[in-house]
This record gives sequence, C-alpha cells and structure tokens, in this order.
Amino acid sequence: MEEVGFLGLGIMGKAMCLNLLRNGFKVTVWNRTLSKCEELVEFGASIGESPAAVVKKCNYTVAMVSDPAAALSMVFDKEGVLEQICSGKGYIDMSTVDPDTSSKISEAITSKGGSFLEAPVSGSKKPAEDGQLVILAAGEKELYEKALPAFDVMGKKCFYLGKVGNGAKMKLVVNMIMGSMINAFSEGLVLADKSGISPNTLLDVLDLGGIANPMFRLKGPTMIKNNYSPAFPLKHQQKDMRLALSLGDDNEVSMPVAAAANEAFKKARSMGLGDLDFSAVYETVKVHEHSS
Repeated sequence: MEEVGFLGLGIMGKAMCLNLLRNGFKVTVWNRTLSKCEELVEFGASIGESPAAVVKKCNYTVAMVSDPAAALSMVFDKEGVLEQICSGKGYIDMSTVDPDTSSKISEAITSKGGSFLEAPVSGSKKPAEDGQLVILAAGEKELYEKALPAFDVMGKKCFYLGKVGNGAKMKLVVNMIMGSMINAFSEGLVLADKSGISPNTLLDVLDLGGIANPMFRLKGPTMIKNNYSPAFPLKHQQKDMRLALSLGDDNEVSMPVAAAANEAFKKARSMGLGDLDFSAVYETVKVHEHSS
C-alpha cells in the first residue's frame, strides 16, 4: 500500500488520520504542535520533520488545516509543500477554503509538475471519527482515482465535481445553509421556552415532521443542556459564512439570511464563544432575551 502523508492533526485531521492507520495505511504525519504527532505514533504513524519532508517521502500528501491562511502557509512557507512537490507526487487539500485560495495552491503545485486535488469534507468530529464524511473533490481526476481507497476509509460518499474551485464552492454553500439553519433553530428553541413550551417537546415534534434532520437531532439535546463541546468550532463556522458571503458577492446573489446568521456568529465570537461548538450561537439569542 502506498505511503500517505498527512499534514494537520486538529479535531478533524487526527480523526481522519487515525482511520487511515487503523485500515492498514502507512502514514507519515506533520503538525505544528509536535505532541499531536506523537499521539499517533502508537497507532503506527511516522513523523516528518516538515511539510516538505513529508511530501518528499510520500506518493501523495493530504492536508487538513483551519483556514485559507493556514492552507497557503502549508504550501508556500519555508520547508513547505512546494519545496518538494514534483512530477509523480500529489497534493490533496481537504481544508475548507475559498475558491481563490484553492486555485492559487493548484497553480503552484501544477507549475512544479505535481498534481492537485481539493477535497473539503461535509461533516464534523463524530463523522470524521466514524469514517462517515462526505468528500467534495475537484481537480486532477487521476489523483482522485488514486486517493479513492483513502477516501473510502475517511468518508461514506465521494463526489467528483470537476475543476478546481468547485469543491470549495460546494462546501461553502453547504456550510452557509448549515450556519443559517442553526440560527433559526436557536431562535425556535428560545421562543418555545419563553412561550411556555418545553424545548424537549419541540425537538420531538420537529423530529417527526418534514424538517427533521440529523443536525437538529444531534445538537438540540446538547444545546438545551448548554453543552458546547466543540465538534466544529464556532470560529470556523463564522469563517465559512464570511467566505460564502464573499462568493455571493462574486456571483451577485442576495443572501440576507446568511448575512444575518454571520452577524450572530460574529456576536458569539465577541462573547468569547469562538472555540466552542458552532451551536453555541444559541447563547446569543438567550443573551438577547435576558437583556430585554
């Protein structure tokens, strides 16, 4: 089995990498915080000294980092991916970034003879741990085919969406819808409570109707208990809302609901909730109710 590189071992990256190791893949890892790499050594991972060193050793390398700045840094910084990428080597960025960032990385990789695939994922911590992510790939079809065995371990379904940028766009649209939904859901929970209706009964009613969905089912009970252990940090959700709104600007799409949701996430960040789960935006509605 080919050796796979893996760069970035946060909430998502660590879970995805563990699934590769548990399914027999040889994996060389790198992370800015070395201790996160050492945690995976007991599962069979090797540690690379730098992103460049990982790329040099592996046929293809996967990256999973927090935002566009981190994705660009991974490629262009000293001892970054670009120093060792060459013909015969592939680079797969599974981070959520904007289409322009993806295109910049793609151009740099291909100019050195390497192949590039963007493959952001739909799903948070639990789907990552369970190998149940939805993978939204775009770019070099040959690299996509080569990476399918790894994708099949990390995800439950892969979509090949064509040219670079399409994966990023699809992910931003999905997360924009998700961020808007969690805000409406938060307002509904507070409205039910303030109206004298049990939020738990609301959850039961929602789950039996046409808008039943896994997110409400998963997040509702934890939100009611004020438990915001981060599966998907709120600061990253707000970043995705911002990038989606920018995509809306580029395409002249009016998005007042998403814009309002973005403001709620910004409010939550100002309240110090950025590192909590994105469902902590619920607290902004509760604060508003208390103040009134």
